[in-house]
Amino acid sequence: MAASLLQVENLSVSFHTDEGRVDAVRDVSFDIRPGEVVGLVGESGSGKSVAAMSCLRLIPMPPGQIRGGRALFDGRDLLKLPIEELRKVRGAEIGMIFQEPMTALSPLAPVGWQLAETVQLHQPEIRFEEAWKIGVSWLEKVGIPDAASRAHAFPYQFSGGMRQRVMIAMALMLEPRLIIADEPTTALDVTLQAQIFDLILAMKKEKTSILFITHDMGVIWELSDRVIVMKDGQVVERGPVDSIFKAPSQPYTQALLRAVPRLDAPIPQRRESISGQAPLVAVSNLRTWFPVRRGVFARTVGHVKAVDDVSLEVYPGETVGIVGESGSGKTTLGRSILRLDAAREGSILFRGDDLLKMSNRELRPRRRHLQMVFQDPFSSLNPRFTVQEIVTEGLLEHGLLEGEAPRDAAVRWLEEVGLKADHADRYPHEFSGGQRQRICIARAIAVRPEFIVCDEAVSALDVTIQAKVIELLIDLRKRYGLSYLFISHDLAVVKKISDRVVVMKGGKIVEQGPADELISRPREEYTRRLIEAVPVPGGPRKRR
Repeated sequence: MAASLLQVENLSVSFHTDEGRVDAVRDVSFDIRPGEVVGLVGESGSGKSVAAMSCLRLIPMPPGQIRGGRALFDGRDLLKLPIEELRKVRGAEIGMIFQEPMTALSPLAPVGWQLAETVQLHQPEIRFEEAWKIGVSWLEKVGIPDAASRAHAFPYQFSGGMRQRVMIAMALMLEPRLIIADEPTTALDVTLQAQIFDLILAMKKEKTSILFITHDMGVIWELSDRVIVMKDGQVVERGPVDSIFKAPSQPYTQALLRAVPRLDAPIPQRRESISGQAPLVAVSNLRTWFPVRRGVFARTVGHVKAVDDVSLEVYPGETVGIVGESGSGKTTLGRSILRLDAAREGSILFRGDDLLKMSNRELRPRRRHLQMVFQDPFSSLNPRFTVQEIVTEGLLEHGLLEGEAPRDAAVRWLEEVGLKADHADRYPHEFSGGQRQRICIARAIAVRPEFIVCDEAVSALDVTIQAKVIELLIDLRKRYGLSYLFISHDLAVVKKISDRVVVMKGGKIVEQGPADELISRPREEYTRRLIEAVPVPGGPRKRR
């Protein structure tokens, strides 16, 4: 048996909060051998990301504290290494792909510049022009279209999935010996995910090791050699991937596997017929184009046609799923309907009124009825607000408390999405990515809207919480007559929640129809490719 590249022994990490000490990681041990992919799974808040980031001392200290243990990398204890030596290890020897790319990329520099800077930081002998070319070549490898041109763009000009690909390129381009990947494919569509899998497995053949942190059991099945299962800061089960999936010994692991949404699952009960009803939202010939500017004077040299002549309808109480590859225009469509992105032309009727013709003042009272759960939860939450202030801000703005105390209202909605009462007093940075997404959902549903755009609303959630939130969304739809535009790259989730599915590619709709019919009998080759790329836990491994 090969010697371990990374040996973590008895790692314990805690955080000091106003409520006292929280033990996030308790006496955790694991190892990774050269050329091995180890999957680290567990529910949101189980400590898996904290355990991995603590190895590189990337947790904030304070409030975090590494209370004990060792993290031996090639015999060097990373927990005791002088910071200057540790900085040489980060990136060059151990790469990190972070869960939330917008927080890891600088908003002030083009992505090509950031990639080139990363190359030069660890290989200063390389000239900037050559480093830029290396960065562009890796953007091409991770599937960024027109990479040479897009390298000049800033992170905010990319979709969430494309930003994640930039982060993956940044981690892989230095060809480190170990990659710690924290939910690296969460924001990616299934075809892009398959492409990234191929890249990762190619690096594995070159003896690169990967610690793959994810809640997606299908991804674990496709990629991992061994699996480590964490719960409440501790390892509860570990073993070869085949053994864990075929005969898990712990009830917790069994529950994780049962909660995985599957394309071959029975079709859920759909809503009643919409015949004779007027649509709640009717979009006609919508176009949202973004200018491409170049040069010192930022002249417009072209346009990115993010949404190009799209028409669709959403009926009262209906869920319409939007699927497609990253960059297909899904998110821009949702944002344009809510007038968060300025449409170039077309019409958006909400209860018969054209939102595009309204002034901001006319639109303001309607905002309560038109809500959005954003893809990147960290960037959509005010870091200076407590969770109570975040959840109740809309209630106060629209006068919806109705005599209820703000804290009581906040706690009620937090508990609806599986959070606890004491979470109301904390700030966004004190939560995991999945917990932050639940805060966003609580904020959106608290004002009791009629129409919600859910942009990858459950992609950051582990499978057990994801199942609960999907059931919550379905239950809220029934109780309050909500309508959803549900944007997701996860076709199994879309099948579970949607009445109809719309498939987008290149800013256009290529196919749409009832969810069960479209997924079981797709007409377009593009839709068939999306379906075939979905990893199926326990099924044939397509890329091994």
